[in-house]
Amino acid sequence: MTDLNAEERAFDLLQWVPYSLPSDYDEEEAMCGKYSAMQKERSDAALDEWDLKHPYESSDELTAFRELRRLGVYTDKTYFSPSLAKDAFYRKTLNEQATTTGSTDGPSPPRRKGDPGGKGKGLDASDAKQGFRARRGRRRSRPRT
Repeated sequence: MTDLNAEERAFDLLQWVPYSLPSDYDEEEAMCGKYSAMQKERSDAALDEWDLKHPYESSDELTAFRELRRLGVYTDKTYFSPSLAKDAFYRKTLNEQATTTGSTDGPSPPRRKGDPGGKGKGLDASDAKQGFRARRGRRRSRPRT
């Protein structure tokens, strides 16, 4: 059942919008939920318009935190802390990370550790022979003149 109090509040809000209601309050239309539906549609349109005019931009600290998470410094279990962010902790950590690794372009692949016991099979075995292909020269895309 429709809440008639909510419908009356929606009707009252719609009264402030010129030419939005063609008639007076109708209890049958209120029972169908017409006024709350109209108010919700009007409100959603206004919020969408505001969002277009004011796009979301995250802070430099939150961007640095997300980059550190992408690099693997933090896991998904580590949460963003506003108290650390106010002291520019995440940007400093990201800068330190950039100086130690050389870049923040992408995460480095995990280093593969061999078989610590030396009893592995295949390429992990301590006496395995690993062959490498000789490197081919680059093909030229156009002939030199």
